[in-house]
Amino acid sequence: MYVRPDGKKIEIHKKLLASISPELNKHVNKDTKNGIKNEREEVLTLFTEWAYTGDYARKYGTPLANAGNHKGSEGDPWPSLHKHLQLCVFSEKFYIPALRELAESKFHIEILPLEPKKKMDALGLIMVIGYAYRNLRSWDPILKFLAQYAAWRLELLRGAAGFDNLLLTRPDFSKELLMRLNGSKIKPMAPQKHPTHNPHIYSQPQAGW
Repeated sequence: MYVRPDGKKIEIHKKLLASISPELNKHVNKDTKNGIKNEREEVLTLFTEWAYTGDYARKYGTPLANAGNHKGSEGDPWPSLHKHLQLCVFSEKFYIPALRELAESKFHIEILPLEPKKKMDALGLIMVIGYAYRNLRSWDPILKFLAQYAAWRLELLRGAAGFDNLLLTRPDFSKELLMRLNGSKIKPMAPQKHPTHNPHIYSQPQAGW
């Protein structure tokens, strides 16, 4: 049984919990559940659903967007993508490879069909990137994928609230992003002189000198 700090309870059989991973088994047998109960309730709820069924559903109220171009009627896809990343982090923390594989698969299945075009998309993408770079390990392939995704939608991200701060606070993301930007194919030239510029204007004697 998990007991949340706010008093809410999420129940799961101890034998099932112990069988999922050595790390969880250690928490159960040593009765050190602090690391578990400090997780977010929504993550624990999805984890419990997966533990009993082998799958988990998206959070209610965050339906998957249409492939290609999502409309307002289909809702906001970014909170759902955020949940998948939270489960990736949870599964890494407690060493649950099967859950990690499933969460990562769901993340890619949902993000790949999207065509982010709106301010809402920019804010959602920044949220997802920020969470991933704060919580996933530096070698995680999701980080490189998100850097490539951001390079693809850089025009949308430019000027969006929070993007400058993301670049400043996450130099690891900034580095990955720069590595994926296509530079100009044209060699830079020296700037042309202004048409009104006269190189001899300062060599002419001035009246009264």
